[in-house]
Amino acid sequence: MTRTADVVIVGGGVTGASIAYHLAQRGVRKILVLERKFLGAGGTGRSIGIVRQLYPTPETTQMVLRSLKIFQSFGDAVGGHAGYTGCGVLIGVSPSMRPQLEKTLTLQQALGVRAQVLEPSDVARVDGRIDTTGLGAVLYEPESGYGDPVGVTSGYADAARRRNVVIEQGTAVTVIATRGARATGVMTTAGERIEAPVVVNAAGLWSPGIAALAGVTLPIVIGRHPVFIVERDAGFGAPHIVYLDLAGGSYVRPESGGLTLTGSLTDDETRHPMDPELLGAEVGLDEAEGVLERTSRALPRLADARYRQGYAGAFDITPDWMPILDESPVRGFWIAAGMSGHGFKLAPAVGEMMAALITGAEPPVSASPFRLDRFATTGTAGTFVSSYLR
Repeated sequence: MTRTADVVIVGGGVTGASIAYHLAQRGVRKILVLERKFLGAGGTGRSIGIVRQLYPTPETTQMVLRSLKIFQSFGDAVGGHAGYTGCGVLIGVSPSMRPQLEKTLTLQQALGVRAQVLEPSDVARVDGRIDTTGLGAVLYEPESGYGDPVGVTSGYADAARRRNVVIEQGTAVTVIATRGARATGVMTTAGERIEAPVVVNAAGLWSPGIAALAGVTLPIVIGRHPVFIVERDAGFGAPHIVYLDLAGGSYVRPESGGLTLTGSLTDDETRHPMDPELLGAEVGLDEAEGVLERTSRALPRLADARYRQGYAGAFDITPDWMPILDESPVRGFWIAAGMSGHGFKLAPAVGEMMAALITGAEPPVSASPFRLDRFATTGTAGTFVSSYLR
């Protein structure tokens, strides 16, 4: 059986759903999203959903600002519920990081970011439970917070369906069909051929494998990122703020039901490659101990929290910890992958940019820093921290 589409999007996570919605907004008519399991089944469903604005370049700053505006008004802008909670975000840095933080913030404020650098002694007026010992400064972003990645994915998918986008779940892609150096469509596990002049790889943790079907190699490592859930004690009080401790290497994000999500902020992920099929696997308390120790130093009141569970999350990481948003050397085969932990917070802007690029329009933010060929030159390596500060 053969059918046709104008665009086939491989992957039904937040990135694929956003791209489908924005393409439909631009008038593309026959859009097909193929998801091998169910919407949000991959990295999206295991994302902790933090939305912070500290980014090191003008382009990433512009993208997170555009995305934040959508999260704040998701029901009106897209439809559905983003679950966005603008509780504020604190980002602690070491004394040696402070000059770069101040330089970056100056750039960001000129682009419209509302944030300020606090002295460690002033953090108590925002959340007195944070331990600022050893910090050189703390960035305060009052509008930042966290959202619901699955809710955002569902909102984009429903809005896309209202614009006649077809979303098929339980359908995996087995072949990227090409003729010469051009994509011509896909084959699925159902044995069906779908002819399309544009195929978009938005498969997240599975994107290197999808790219390989077209003979394209992506410089992406699937890095393991365990997430731990603890239950705050009954006397903890109001939920804490989102806190990212770049100096100490941990983060905390409040969750409903008196829970907190926590994990590491280190470069460990690239040293621990993971089979994406192990996403969501249980992680034991023994592995959590080191992380929870750092967490309790950052927010001492969590030392009394009850451990609930841990699971294996993962990032699709590029050498410079920034996404690939570009057409591949196989014409018509587009890449929206290598999100490096930024996938949820940048998803609205990524969908907007990819839709513009695919339809030949000028994107609202320059796509040059996200080209695939940047890795063919020197100077493209980075670290996790460099995705905040350079």
